[in-house]
Amino acid sequence: MRNFKAVSAAIALLGISGLIASSATLAAPAAPPPMPNMPGMVMPATPNGSSAEVKVPDPTKVVIIVDRDSNDIAFMDIATKKILGRTFLGINVNPHMAMMTPDGRYVVTGGQRSNTAYIIDARTTQLVKKIAVGLFPEHLAISPDGRWYYQGNPEGDSITVIDMQSLSVVKTIEGLAEPLNITFTPDGTKAYVGNYGAHWVGVIDVTRHELIKKIEVGKVPGISRVDPSKYLSEVKGIFMATPSADGRYIYATDGDLALVGVIDTRDDRLIKTIHVGKDPWRMYLSHDGKYGITVNNGDETISIIDTARNEVAATLPAAKDMTGVNFAAGKAFVIASTTAFEYVYNMSTLKPAGRIKIGDPNLNVFIQTATTDLADQKLYLASATDHSVYIIDGRTEQVERVANVGLYPWGTHIMDSKDNYCH
Repeated sequence: MRNFKAVSAAIALLGISGLIASSATLAAPAAPPPMPNMPGMVMPATPNGSSAEVKVPDPTKVVIIVDRDSNDIAFMDIATKKILGRTFLGINVNPHMAMMTPDGRYVVTGGQRSNTAYIIDARTTQLVKKIAVGLFPEHLAISPDGRWYYQGNPEGDSITVIDMQSLSVVKTIEGLAEPLNITFTPDGTKAYVGNYGAHWVGVIDVTRHELIKKIEVGKVPGISRVDPSKYLSEVKGIFMATPSADGRYIYATDGDLALVGVIDTRDDRLIKTIHVGKDPWRMYLSHDGKYGITVNNGDETISIIDTARNEVAATLPAAKDMTGVNFAAGKAFVIASTTAFEYVYNMSTLKPAGRIKIGDPNLNVFIQTATTDLADQKLYLASATDHSVYIIDGRTEQVERVANVGLYPWGTHIMDSKDNYCH
């Protein structure tokens, strides 16, 4: 998360313990055999027809863990909670986010310090290819058909387009402003880009990989002339364009303007603005699509938006330094990173329902983001400073710690989860 770079850098110095990460082998992919239990999808063969060990028989049954400071991607078995394999990416890579391709063949990630994208064989956990991209690659997206890997490069104001068939760069999309997150339409013909360094959403024509439109969600107020230090220094624009459940609308949350712009994807037109709390980060959509939640770090609240009416249904007290929202067992779980609490909200009554303390209260625990399992019952939360993943049962709110998953875990990912995101 852009706002927490300084915090995370300072806290990272407090607790680094030893970890041995396996080295990876570069190899070209071979023709894929059928994937068990997933009709119409395929599994990759071992690279170059070699006898590399299959460590992940079913990619839907692992949690992918992004270990920032040990420079690796770990694969944790959901049933046994054991690390099945680990892909070492190199020295001074700092992976930020990881994602599985729709067919379960590859895991991809970008290295913030190396300016490189990494392609990993999801079954063997071997490193297949390194690809040079733009500056400081962070968030990424895969097209619905699995063909295109869009890697956002916020410091380079660009997106690198990688063809997942040839595993090569086909284009660099320029003209963006600190692009942080990318959202494809369900048919894969367009992509919407949140520009954190601006107040507009970029529309990409995926057939040509070109920026074809900029949709402003609002104007910087005239008070910028009175308070230039707030409005003309660091821009806090649009972190992500969040799609509605059916993909018809895009919800673009603007930090400086404290609003959510609603965009109709049929004609790429702003149809409404919804005012929320101060310094909202982004909107997270409930799994039934009925509500969206913005975390408002400026006034330590959350805004719950009714997506049928496109209006705020509730504004509730929350916490500082919020980095994510997950939905499970009819509740919303809001991550307060620096205080190590999960704030819980009942999504039926739209009322607060308590909070859950994560980790040892005597330790300086710095929690990050989480993914939710496919049953919408359990959360897998990355905790950086104690090098752990915490499993939270959404129904009982019981917490289980899985320690020593890697150094400074920054995020988690489960294939086909509805709560795969980064900060």
